[in-house]
Amino acid sequence: MTLDSNNPLHAFALWATNTPPQWSNIARTRAQTAFIDTLACMIPGAKEGVTKKVFALAHKWGAGSCHAVGHSQGLSAPMAALVNGTAAHALDFDDNFDPAKAHASAVLVPALLAIADERRVKGSALLDAYIVGLQIIGLVGQGVNPFHRNRGWHATATVGTVGSAAGCARLLKLSAEQTAHAISLATSMAGGFMSQFGTMAKPLHAGMAAAGAVKAAQFAEAGITAGTDTLHSDKGMGTLMVGPDVAELRAFMADKDEHGQKVVFRTDNIGTPLHIEKYGLKVKRFPNCASVHRALDGLLMLKEKHTIQGNDVARILVRAPASHLRNLMYERPTNPMEAKFSLEYNLAVGLLQGNVGLSDFGEAALVRSEVSALLPLIEKEYVEKLETDFSTEVHIFMKSGKKYVTRIDMPVGSSANPMSSSQLWDKFYSCTKSHISDNVSRKIKKALEGLTDAQSEQDLTTLLSTK
Repeated sequence: MTLDSNNPLHAFALWATNTPPQWSNIARTRAQTAFIDTLACMIPGAKEGVTKKVFALAHKWGAGSCHAVGHSQGLSAPMAALVNGTAAHALDFDDNFDPAKAHASAVLVPALLAIADERRVKGSALLDAYIVGLQIIGLVGQGVNPFHRNRGWHATATVGTVGSAAGCARLLKLSAEQTAHAISLATSMAGGFMSQFGTMAKPLHAGMAAAGAVKAAQFAEAGITAGTDTLHSDKGMGTLMVGPDVAELRAFMADKDEHGQKVVFRTDNIGTPLHIEKYGLKVKRFPNCASVHRALDGLLMLKEKHTIQGNDVARILVRAPASHLRNLMYERPTNPMEAKFSLEYNLAVGLLQGNVGLSDFGEAALVRSEVSALLPLIEKEYVEKLETDFSTEVHIFMKSGKKYVTRIDMPVGSSANPMSSSQLWDKFYSCTKSHISDNVSRKIKKALEGLTDAQSEQDLTTLLSTK
């Protein structure tokens, strides 16, 4: 294969292969944060019903030397990625990445851990592969979004698979030609609809994407080849996963700046800007759909500032981008998974107790009468504008006649409003304290803090398999 730098598939592969591993401190720190946060979600996520079911099948499908969180039985690399990816997304507490409109780390981290576990790759190489993989996830996402996701594709499962394959190829030190085949092969494994939100299929999407990325990279390593036009041709991802009106949509986005999304797979300056530096990641403050976070941040800010109590509120109006509100389709959720995608439920819980945590998504928590009583107070207005063009507005109308309003652009946990290191580790301990011992927790923290060192990754994955 002769690589053509004007072909986005080849341009991505050339950059992913040839760019030197010389990253800024901010890039390396944010990559390390992604591993800490993803493992914080993965450890309790391994105990969820969907992950347990997936593990039982994965163990039947493929034994090997790799570790799944919370299990001592070894799996093949793709099966370990499948289980750990499902666990990472099971609680919907994992980070978001704006250029891709996806849960990037829930796919990329488990995929890289599986390969590192199998090949005994050193810790510092994980951060390098993460930064490279995230860049390609972002570039693929910018090539199809915002319309890809707005039209119902689950970008975690689509864009996440394709970009993560590049990260896996980097970790395996594949050639540029092999990396191009890996990315191309990954498009054949990319799929997932937002109609699965609120079901077990949604976290499974992250697991399947992680497994697909590992398979694509190892297929390419084994010499399996793929097409050269799978991204940008009229039968490629950029058309098939956007729509036949892609040219019109591209023209519409030409003068807009929605996280760099132009519906174009660019081929120049692949590493500039570096996405992990420019956009960063949104580390979640709450274990629910990210589309509710701006509204929930606004509600909690007003509640604290004005000492608002639920029984004093007449109604709450949320005006937000339609793309956010369409994700929150369960006005009266009937199970914990639906509750994660309910604006009404999450705002009611926040109004009642001043926070929303993991314990609010149990069966008993869902049927609390004091929460149910607040649901009818919450109204929403769909605003047909891009999320960068319209701030989420929260209007609280009090029974006294007073009205409080706030507007939120970026949620807590975003690069514009980041968590501190202590807040990140608080989240880690809060998520994991009921699932691993203090001794194991301390060892995992030490291993995560040492990712920048030339240590064996096997130590970390072995610790994760400890109950």
